[in-house]
Amino acid sequence: MSDIEIRFDGQRYHWWQRADIRASVDDLCASIQLGVTLPGTGDNLGITANSVIDVLIDEQLVYRTRVDSLTRSVGRDSHDISITGRSLGRELVDCQYSQTLSGLSLGEIAKRLCSAFKVPLKIAAKTVAVPEFSMQCESPANALINAARAANLLLHATPDGGVILTKPTSAPPVCALRYGENILDYEITDEFQQRFSEYCVKGADYDGNSNAAYSSRARDAGIGFYRPMQIMADKHGRGQGGCERRAIAERNRRRARAHRIELTVHGWQYPGRQNTWPLWDINTQVRAVIPPEKIDAVFLIGERSFRLDEQGGQLTRLTLMDRAAYAEGGSD
Repeated sequence: MSDIEIRFDGQRYHWWQRADIRASVDDLCASIQLGVTLPGTGDNLGITANSVIDVLIDEQLVYRTRVDSLTRSVGRDSHDISITGRSLGRELVDCQYSQTLSGLSLGEIAKRLCSAFKVPLKIAAKTVAVPEFSMQCESPANALINAARAANLLLHATPDGGVILTKPTSAPPVCALRYGENILDYEITDEFQQRFSEYCVKGADYDGNSNAAYSSRARDAGIGFYRPMQIMADKHGRGQGGCERRAIAERNRRRARAHRIELTVHGWQYPGRQNTWPLWDINTQVRAVIPPEKIDAVFLIGERSFRLDEQGGQLTRLTLMDRAAYAEGGSD
C-alpha cells in the first residue's frame, strides 16, 4: 500500500490518517493538507516557519512545501495534528512586488521573478519577447499567469516546489477510464456564471515616447444575452496579436472550466508502460468513457487531488477539461 511521508530538518514522519494533496494547471503552487490523531498530548513535530517539507508517496517526491498553518487540538486522552501548506511557488502568489523589465522573453521574465523568490523554474517551451513588462505592488503570480495565457502556455507546480512554463500536452492519453470499471463516481458541472458573452482585452505597448492602444474581442456564442468581461492587459498585451490571443484564451478556458467532469478513481497511481505505476499528474491526457452521459473522448487533466481518509482509503479526484480549451484560435 502507498504511504505518505514528510521529511524536514533531518526528520521523517509518515503516520498520516488524512490527506489532500492538490494541484491545478491554473495555479503556481500545489497545496497539501495532512492530519493525524494520536494518543497523549504530543507536540508540533519540530516544524517551524522556516521548515521546508518534502512530501513523498512511495519514496517519490510529490511536492516540496512550506507550512501555511499547523494546528494542534488536544483532548484528555489524544491530540490531533493538522498541517496545511503549499509548494515554494506560494511566495509568487502571496507577495506584493514591483518590477519593470523591457525587451526580455517571457521565459527570461519568469526566470528573473522566480530567482528573486528562490523558486525553481523549468522552461519547456519557446517564448517570444515581451517589449514591456511592468508590475506595481502586485502579485507576481497574476502577472505571470496573464502573460502565459496570452502566449497560450501553462505555468504550474513541479515536485521540487517550483514551477514549469510549458505547452499544454499533446501526448497520447496515458490510460482509459471507464465508468463501472475504474471510475468509482463522477460529477458533471455546468457553472454558467463563469461564462460571458464577450471578452474584451485592452492593452498598451510602449515604444519610446509613443503609446499605442490595442483591444481585441472574443465572443462566446453559447451566451445569448449581453454579459461582457473587459480585461486590462496593460503592458503585457504585446500589441493587437497579444490581446487577441489573451481574449481567445480567456473565453476558451472559462468555457472549459464552466463545463467540467470530476471523477474519482481508486489509488494514486495508474498502470503505465513496462510495468510501471506512475502517480496521476496534471497536464496529462486521459480517455474517459461514461456511457450514461454519451461521453467517450480524450480530456486534459486540469486538476488532481490525492486523498486519504479512514472511510475511502486512497483515492484520486481528477478534474477533466476539454483539450480544445488550449488550442490556438478556436471558434465562437
